Amino acid sequence: MARKTKMLSQRSKFIIITNGKESEKNYFEALRASHRSIFDIKVEFDNADPVSLVKRAIRKKDQSNQVWIVFDKDEFPSSAVYDAIREAHKHRIGVAFSNAAFEVWLINHFRELRHERTASELIKELNALLVREGYSKGYSKSDSEVFKKRFVSRIDDAIQSSKISLQKRKAEYDSAIHGSHSYPYCDWNPCTTVHELVEALNLEKKN
Repeated sequence: MARKTKMLSQRSKFIIITNGKESEKNYFEALRASHRSIFDIKVEFDNADPVSLVKRAIRKKDQSNQVWIVFDKDEFPSSAVYDAIREAHKHRIGVAFSNAAFEVWLINHFRELRHERTASELIKELNALLVREGYSKGYSKSDSEVFKKRFVSRIDDAIQSSKISLQKRKAEYDSAIHGSHSYPYCDWNPCTTVHELVEALNLEKKN
């Protein structure tokens, strides 16, 4: 009975590992605080490159039902990103990747992005969006309150915008490459797959 109880406990855990010390970690902590899930959600930070994140995630597999890694293109070479994605898929580790930065996902809470942005341009645009929405402090990665007050209530909008954008990219690529499914995420700016992670969490808004 003790062994069965232990196995059930492990299967109820959902581990998110990110190399984003502020935005990503603060966002998922705010999401966890504002929503219920069938999982016990744990958010971990690791100042590591994408491949190293996968290695850590693999070590965590036996401790949880699902393990996901969250990282951006940043300055990592495309080869490192693709190596990480392939290795993660091989070991059934979830990948939430954003190009150029996590702020693509955050902007999608307000609208769909269509044109290429640098990481600094994304931050500037997100700051302006928040000010227009009445959040006078604008955007700061270290401001945990902004995620609670301006993002968690817009999850459905973010999922919809991200899905539409990514589906368009994939459809265009499939048509040109005749159905290949090894997608060149590093060539797609902007893009994000964070919505796949959020949907996997099976969230329900707390009263």
